[in-house]
Amino acid sequence: MDFDALYRGESPGEGIPPMPTPPWDTKAPKESVVSWHTHGWVHGDVLDIGCGLGDNAVYLAGNGFRVTGLDLSPTALITAERRAKDAGVDVTFAVSDSTKLEGYTAEFDTVVDSGMFHCLDDDGKRGYATAAHRATRPGATLLISCFSDANPSDDDWPRPAVSEQTLREVLGGAGWDIVALEPATMRREVDGNDVEMAFWYVRAQRR
Repeated sequence: MDFDALYRGESPGEGIPPMPTPPWDTKAPKESVVSWHTHGWVHGDVLDIGCGLGDNAVYLAGNGFRVTGLDLSPTALITAERRAKDAGVDVTFAVSDSTKLEGYTAEFDTVVDSGMFHCLDDDGKRGYATAAHRATRPGATLLISCFSDANPSDDDWPRPAVSEQTLREVLGGAGWDIVALEPATMRREVDGNDVEMAFWYVRAQRR
């Protein structure tokens, strides 16, 4: 899927119609990110990986964290920078491939990922976990919310699925110890329909 095309309001791929705005654009921080912050699991210098339109990064910056937001889409980051400015907070935004994170080594204490991990193929997931390990300091926390394989099949709105086994194998193989892996359910309005989605909430610590 071409996410930059999607953010430009164009078709992101064959058979996928253009959308006036991405379905995940709630113009507010995601419930997962608010919960992670409330529980005290966000600490130190923060990387928002796959930050998209920047609402999670803006929220965390507004709560006193030094935040870097990275995304593959330059178009998304234009909006993210505007939202940060409108909110009166400082966030460093940059274009970066989450499977490589080139130029980042031992810079972050927390990695926040709200809905990006499940967009990657198997090689991408492994590259992501390895790159995040390199980009963080010892004892860093990795926080992920991603689609679960508990979601029913839906031909009208297909979703990627991530199994518990995949999370444990990919993260564990890259030097992350899973501290908590919890199922969660969220509801979103998509094309006027109320859609229920099963997620994983993951908390892992860097070895």
